[in-house]
Amino acid sequence: MNARRDGSLLAPLAVCALLAGWIALSVVNSRAMGFSLLLLALANLIVYTDALDFALRLWVSRRGAAGVGQSASVAPLTDVSIDLDAIVPPETRLLVTLAPYAIIASVFNLEDRLEEFFESFKPYRDRMWLISDGSTDNTVLRLTQAGWRCFDDGVNRKKPGAIRRLLERLPKHIETVLVIDPDIRLDAAGSSIDLNRFISDFQQSEAAAACPRIMIEPDGFLARFQSFEYALSFCVGRRSLKGFSITSGGVSIYRRDALARALAEHSLSVYAEDLENALILLGHGERIYYDGRLVVRTEGPGTLQRWFSQRVGWYHGRIKVYFERFPEVLRISRRSPFAAYNYLVYLGILSIAMHPIKMVSAALLVLSLACGVDALLFDRVLPGLNPEYFAAAVSGYLALGVVALFTSVPKSERAYAAPIVPLYLCYALVHVIPMTVGYANYFSLKLFRRRIYQDHYESPADPSVSAQPTELMQ
Repeated sequence: MNARRDGSLLAPLAVCALLAGWIALSVVNSRAMGFSLLLLALANLIVYTDALDFALRLWVSRRGAAGVGQSASVAPLTDVSIDLDAIVPPETRLLVTLAPYAIIASVFNLEDRLEEFFESFKPYRDRMWLISDGSTDNTVLRLTQAGWRCFDDGVNRKKPGAIRRLLERLPKHIETVLVIDPDIRLDAAGSSIDLNRFISDFQQSEAAAACPRIMIEPDGFLARFQSFEYALSFCVGRRSLKGFSITSGGVSIYRRDALARALAEHSLSVYAEDLENALILLGHGERIYYDGRLVVRTEGPGTLQRWFSQRVGWYHGRIKVYFERFPEVLRISRRSPFAAYNYLVYLGILSIAMHPIKMVSAALLVLSLACGVDALLFDRVLPGLNPEYFAAAVSGYLALGVVALFTSVPKSERAYAAPIVPLYLCYALVHVIPMTVGYANYFSLKLFRRRIYQDHYESPADPSVSAQPTELMQ
């Protein structure tokens, strides 16, 4: 095991060495090119904003963890964004009986993966309540034959509408619901508590909703980037939000009455439905917290095409929900300074309003990289843009990635994520493309009633629509 981990760490060291050599050669070969501090700042805008955001969230997370109560008789609460001990003493929490709860899900054309579904959720079958979201294969027949509860109205409502319909069918005594996607696995390694303990603590917290930590299952090179991305999003991003966190589309727990209230006001769009739920509930003065003691697994898109389509849908949903729910954003921002930072500054300004500037920043970095390669190999065929701009961005993002790796990623996952840390700037730059297309889709629909790019979320024939992990806010 140790030998395997040591071998996997050779890759990032080799890439770091290559990048260091490229930076040194670029600097030597770019002495004759003009250098502008203004262009350097503009080209490195993505690095600066990501670094400042990470530092602020890490500081808030660590400051919150320092004030969280600890008890030898219970699991540590440093992975929880609120202080549960301050709400209910740990000795009392352990004595309270677990109230009835249900695990609910919307399924669509799941026939090809039912055996895997049965195996994953067999321990929870008695608590499972399913609804078919207009399945056209034998999903419902096979589920009912196998003894699973599955309602079928023959209507494709999309996930929010299907879940709202399913809530109407649940027995009245069930006041807590765990909403999952069919590809979620509840038996992930790394959990310090089990599902019952997670639900029991939530029931006593009186919060409207809570979100566990989601991790990506290992599956190729692209999954390594997503694994690192998800670790930062949950372990730093959501944990820093205290009681103003965001629910996850993949798996979240709700008070039943809170979820019913959110879905009653919901647009029922599949785009950013988790963000819309959160804004509605937080806008009504509720609390949503993150509990990273429970770790669940989900599958990534697998291919670059699927990843691109997923991210286009995410960012289309982000801008759509943000504009439609802006009154809720203002109400949430008045409740806490850091809530104002996350929902007004980060989402509104850094992510949406400043996106055109980030497009320019990304273009400058790509051009700087091309000029560096040109200067090294082709004797400056391209018009000059100093390669030091890209070299500075690589150096800065590498430093940020190393700090994040050792401060925010769990030890058991560092060896898996480490090989891509030197290349994470490239992942961030590529991200600008689906983000731009997603935002452009929103304005194109508003102005011309058509999309620039057709993502898979609105395809009624695609079963993976309801099986996409949540949008990441970090």
